[in-house]
Amino acid sequence: MSFKIHVLGFTILLASALCTQGATTANYQLQTLETAQAMFRVATNEAMYAGAAQQFEYLVKEEGIRNGQLFYTLGNSWFMAGDVGRAILNYRRAEAYLPRNADVQHNLNSAQARRVDLISEKEPHPLAAKLLGWHFNTSATLRGGLFSFCWLVLWGAWFWVRRSSKKGARITRVVAGILSAVLLASLATEGGMKHRAEPGVVIAREVLARKGNGERYAPAFQEPLHSGVEFLRLETRESWWHIRLADGQACWIPAHAAETISF
Repeated sequence: MSFKIHVLGFTILLASALCTQGATTANYQLQTLETAQAMFRVATNEAMYAGAAQQFEYLVKEEGIRNGQLFYTLGNSWFMAGDVGRAILNYRRAEAYLPRNADVQHNLNSAQARRVDLISEKEPHPLAAKLLGWHFNTSATLRGGLFSFCWLVLWGAWFWVRRSSKKGARITRVVAGILSAVLLASLATEGGMKHRAEPGVVIAREVLARKGNGERYAPAFQEPLHSGVEFLRLETRESWWHIRLADGQACWIPAHAAETISF
C-alpha cells in the first residue's frame, strides 16, 4: 500500500494557537517546530526521521500543543522511522481532530498494513448484527443529529395533540417518542463504553501479554504482541493495563509498552 509523505503546513495555525502565550515561550516553540520540519525534510534514513519525530513529540508532550496537523506530521515521521506503533497512535490522534481527512485515513491504513499481528475484529452475533446493524454502521454524529430531529418532532407532535384530536398527531408523537428513546439509548451505550474503555496502541517492539497483572502470571498467548496492536484499556492495576483486543480476547500488558489515544 502506498504512503503519502508530506508535512502539512501548520506553522501559521500553530502560531495563532500560541498568540495568547508569552512571547519567549511562543518563539521557542516555533523554533522547535521549524527545527523539526527541517530535520524531516532532509532526513534520509530511519534514525534521522526518528530525530525529527522526537522534536515534534516534544511539542506535544512537553509544550502541550494538540492539533490534527501536528499529530498527522508526527505520525508521518514515526512511519518513516519504521515505528509502526507510534505512527498508528498519532494517526489515531490526528483522526480525532480531522475525522474526514483523506490523507490521515490513507496513511493510517498504510501503517496498519505493516503490523506483524493480524487480529481480526470480533464479529457481532448474527441476530445482534441484524437488529443493531444501524447502531454499528452509523456514526455517533449521525445518530446524534437524528435524535435531535426526533426530539423536536416529539415536542411538536405533543403540542399538536393538545390542539388537535387527529389520529395522525398521536401516531407521530408515539413514533417520535420511540425513535428518540432508541437513539438516546444507542448514544448512551456508546458513550458509556468509551468512558469505561479507552482505545490505545502497543508502542513497544514486542511485549509478552499475560493472564494477570504481573510477570508471575502465565503468558496469555503463545506469541508476544507487537508494535501497532490496537486495543481497549479496561482497567489499570499498579503498572499494568488490562486490555481487550479487537477479536475480543483480554490480557494484561505493562503500562510502559503502550499508550492510549487520549492524554
